[in-house]
Amino acid sequence: MTGSPVLPLRPLTIGELLDAAAAVLRSRWRSLLGMAFALALVEQIGMTTLRLLTVDEVKPKYTDQIVDNELLAWLWIMLGLTTELICISLLSGPATRVAVAAVRDEDPATLPPTVLDSRQWGPVLLFSMIIGVAGLVAAVLCVLPWFMVFALFGLSIPALVADGLPPDKAFWRSPKLFKRSSGRTAGVRLMAYFTWLIIRLVITCGAVVLLESGLIDFTTVLFDYFLVFLGVCYLAVNTAGYAMLACVDAVLHIETRVRTEGLDVVVSRMRARGQPVDISAPEAR
Repeated sequence: MTGSPVLPLRPLTIGELLDAAAAVLRSRWRSLLGMAFALALVEQIGMTTLRLLTVDEVKPKYTDQIVDNELLAWLWIMLGLTTELICISLLSGPATRVAVAAVRDEDPATLPPTVLDSRQWGPVLLFSMIIGVAGLVAAVLCVLPWFMVFALFGLSIPALVADGLPPDKAFWRSPKLFKRSSGRTAGVRLMAYFTWLIIRLVITCGAVVLLESGLIDFTTVLFDYFLVFLGVCYLAVNTAGYAMLACVDAVLHIETRVRTEGLDVVVSRMRARGQPVDISAPEAR
């Protein structure tokens, strides 16, 4: 078997792929979870502030209403979808660098504290903003197109970090891998995302149950504290979720290249010849 105990270079089942993503996360968990926490904290400070400032307009006026101002409630959802897309995209850069280190048999501890160097962070930030803006536009167009952006361009940043391609080619590498894999990359990404989404929906449904029970309602000052508490819950879930989803993207990118480009054969030949492992994309060599 080619590869490392962290990331074997062979076609993986869904379970094996998730196990490999968890192994990548464990191999540099302080950096990846630390960055995920920082991003999720900024996100929840912004989202919780927005909820507190607009809750009087959004909260229902009558018992048979879900919300009063549907436009503001829609804004909550649109901004939430956009920020989480940006967070996952940003984290997929360092997660991919850790995965590449596993393929090369490098010690992840030798990587910089931010995992990527300053030259790599610039393009990663740019790609994340472009994907975020595309996600925002897609979300405004009735949410469903957002999932298309998420599915099609999720591996653009792993391609940027791992494949040695210039930014213009790296950005479109993800749709090409989607096509070569017959949509498998999109299916795996959406499966991982919906698993995380279900956990968040459980928290949201629990909040709704508390409100309907009458223990906490929209008329008391406790509701503001309740929104802050929800923000803390989302912060905890998103920290773990963002880091894990980024690692799934990193592993999925390399595993898809094994399936569609024979990356495992290329790496085996390099090792047999005593050459340094280079996993650049075929068109970059």
